[in-house]
Amino acid sequence: MAEALEWYPFQIDENKLPAIADFSALNHTLNPADQLFAKDGHFFRVGPDHLPRTRDDQRVRLFGINLSDAANFPREEDAPVIARRLRALGFNAVRLHHLDSVLSDSDEQPLGILTTGAFPSFNQTALHRLRVFMDALKEEGLYVNLNLHVGYTFRYAVDQLTPLPPGASMPFASHPLHLFEPRMIALQIEYAQQLLRRLQLNNDPVLALVEINNESSLTGAWQRKQLDQLPGEYERILQQHWQHWLVRQHGSLAQACSLWRSCDLPKQGALLVKSTENAVLAHGEGWLGRVKYFLYRVLNRLGWQVPDILEPGLKLHQAGAGRRVLDFVRFLVEMDKQYVDTLRNTVHAEVGGLVPVTGTQAYFGGLLNVDTQQDMDYVDEHFYVDHYDFPHQSWDSHDWRIRDQSVLREGWDGLLSRAFYRDVRKPFVISEFNQAYPNRQSAEIIPVMAAVASAQDWDGLFFFQYGDGKTWNALPDSFGLSGMTGQLVHVGMSAAMFRYFQIPVLREREILSVPVEKRQMLGALGEGVSSPGYLDYLEKHEQVSPQQVLTRQISVDSSQPLQGIVGTGLATGKDREPGRSEGQQSDNAVVKNEKFLRYNAELHHLQVITPYSAFFAGTTASRMIVTQDMPFLPVFGGRHYGVMTLMSRDALPLVTSRRVLLSLSGATTGSQPGEMPQRPKELISYTGDRMWWTLEPDLPHTRQISGARDATGPVWTERIAASFFYPSPAKHLTVYPLDGNGSRLAAVPDKDVAVVKGGFSVTLHQSSPWFELIFSGTR
Repeated sequence: MAEALEWYPFQIDENKLPAIADFSALNHTLNPADQLFAKDGHFFRVGPDHLPRTRDDQRVRLFGINLSDAANFPREEDAPVIARRLRALGFNAVRLHHLDSVLSDSDEQPLGILTTGAFPSFNQTALHRLRVFMDALKEEGLYVNLNLHVGYTFRYAVDQLTPLPPGASMPFASHPLHLFEPRMIALQIEYAQQLLRRLQLNNDPVLALVEINNESSLTGAWQRKQLDQLPGEYERILQQHWQHWLVRQHGSLAQACSLWRSCDLPKQGALLVKSTENAVLAHGEGWLGRVKYFLYRVLNRLGWQVPDILEPGLKLHQAGAGRRVLDFVRFLVEMDKQYVDTLRNTVHAEVGGLVPVTGTQAYFGGLLNVDTQQDMDYVDEHFYVDHYDFPHQSWDSHDWRIRDQSVLREGWDGLLSRAFYRDVRKPFVISEFNQAYPNRQSAEIIPVMAAVASAQDWDGLFFFQYGDGKTWNALPDSFGLSGMTGQLVHVGMSAAMFRYFQIPVLREREILSVPVEKRQMLGALGEGVSSPGYLDYLEKHEQVSPQQVLTRQISVDSSQPLQGIVGTGLATGKDREPGRSEGQQSDNAVVKNEKFLRYNAELHHLQVITPYSAFFAGTTASRMIVTQDMPFLPVFGGRHYGVMTLMSRDALPLVTSRRVLLSLSGATTGSQPGEMPQRPKELISYTGDRMWWTLEPDLPHTRQISGARDATGPVWTERIAASFFYPSPAKHLTVYPLDGNGSRLAAVPDKDVAVVKGGFSVTLHQSSPWFELIFSGTR
């Protein structure tokens, strides 16, 4: 069992957020002036003149939330309620995800936008509800990010496709067959056309973004060995595409095999290239190459230093077996590009050419996506900390495990390294991120993401996800935000920090060039999937590491002809904030010469201080001394871990504000069902392995390995004790804990709010995750 935490029951009524915790004022009803488009590497509104790329364009950042399956189709009477709720939490965008994943004929509660008829057959109730919901979102100032192909699995008989071999089944979402089978592509084009038309989205400002294809590409599938065993006719179809490409590229198969020195191989070497054949790129051909590859793998497994002579080379192979592998990768890039370009053109033909469109996430293909998606409008990526692991059966509700990791510890380099996929020419969006229940550090993920994304000047964040749209229960539920008290109390302030540019953008910029030959070699070697080749390349050849993301903006300019770092210097004000966001606070003079983003690599904590807000997450030392030299730096009791955010709520800087919202939280859990008195559900080791954790089994099913990931109420929140110094010229400070409705509870005792030189020494240990601070008088 994990270490004992001190819990108290606490649940927030999201429909009754108090004024101090209601961030509705960040939004306004969307109108034609709010139509989004991409320019200069960021998103902008067209502005009052309704024209793009003019002087009244206004910069926009998207702080969004995902909705999946039934949550996209609330009842008409519920649509405005949910839209208002999301607005109050500070969101200005919703990602409509998994619209196509569940086939649903129900008129009462549609779970998807498609029926069981031949694709694409639309559920009319779902279409109507979604359009009503979009209108409600538009009224509350929330854009939508529309996802096209996410989870629909084509049915070869119903959809009249190339048949599968006897006994074979279509893979989930038809990955990656839907990317090259002609009939599937034609049906996806029809689906996109019909969906956009039926939702009447032509020139509708509510449509901010469109994603063509979720988490899938041919290059990524090859890296993951998914193309190595294509079923029956599908292998033949892709092989035909490959051979036609070879004739176009080399003039004939004979010329290709001569270049590859493969004419003695079956079909002159023009069969599909297996992913394992990439070893020849790194270590060469023949017996010497095989020996070098063997030694390289052995040394890596043992954790020993690999000598330079065994390190993979990155020089393009112009002939031989290595050239054949590279040709195949180039072929896959062109196939992926043809697919996403076709769908992008379809979208723009239906809704106008301004709507930013992306193909798939950067991780699914890595650097090869730079070429695949060169004509896409923005770069999209996903990021998870401590994603569920299913040792035996995928998504088994009663057999799963987590590491209970922290984004500030195990996930830190992974988060920072996302910056190396940002294209300097395009907006950068993380459309899914989470640190899901019951991870005990989950309260940190939203403010940490807002801090890093702000400093790097990214353009969109979408938390995955809001909640179960079948019940709308406000209870912890796997990835759901609703009911996760420890996360909810930080959402609004994180939204304001990110959307209002409160956290300064790092002024120093570093633009890396990764030329096409390096992209091809790294991609062919499995970069981002089966090898850390890209980061190794940057560290060894360019002396760039993830930690530099804390000190300078990082982006990649793949159009530069020279390899290496091509530009380092101070960004101009225009580079940092091109255009003014509505209500944007840009008074950064107080912090412009300070290190406002402070990461402690020893204790694994992050602190951010801006004129209007402050944030701390992570572990503190047990004997830190709270002084005026360390404003807003808390010392936590208990396990010495917590998350604290503060924000001025009267438009004055923190040090002179008279009204401040403070949130203080840690872990969140549900209750053990069927047990009286009610108690928090415990995190236990998975089958006795202290490296893995799961929830104790539900009663009475004690023979199951894990408890369900959808919690039973009441919700419990970890009590966090914290002491810190608050600088202020005020004479008095009164601190009110707030209840679940945001009403004031009895004030914190005077002994815990001591007047000291330059401000107040505050100690908090109440059964509440949020507080209202009221300052009065002047010294």
